[in-house]
Amino acid sequence: MNRITVIFGRNWLPFSVLIRLVTFSRWSHCGLVSQCGQYVYESTFTKGVQRTPIADFKKRYGKTAMGEMYCVSSAEAYSIAESKIGDKYDVLACIGILFKTGWGAASAWLCSEYVAHCSQLFNIKKQSSITPEDCFRLTHTIT
Repeated sequence: MNRITVIFGRNWLPFSVLIRLVTFSRWSHCGLVSQCGQYVYESTFTKGVQRTPIADFKKRYGKTAMGEMYCVSSAEAYSIAESKIGDKYDVLACIGILFKTGWGAASAWLCSEYVAHCSQLFNIKKQSSITPEDCFRLTHTIT
């Protein structure tokens, strides 16, 4: 199996705190670090799936950590990540997590379901119930 690097973040802004409380997570956000280590593939509430400079990600979150996650194929994970750029953020899945319904849009992504989808480790088509904490538990922390 191959590995991908995942970055996790949290801060004290209200939305970050709310996500951590609702998901029982120490992290409110996660993304896939690019192979060159200079960018993060992530899905954000305001912009959807995008590639962000890693320095901007770290600046946005007061606390970050990185870990390695197994994946079926790292080349395929990055190919999937790139192919989803421009997809929307999955607001419906946010509401679904809040009410424990499993709701989610087919072509929109929460940050954690985006990372899970790229890893291809999950045998379900849509991972709306995957949280940043679930992804964190699947990593070996490196920083």
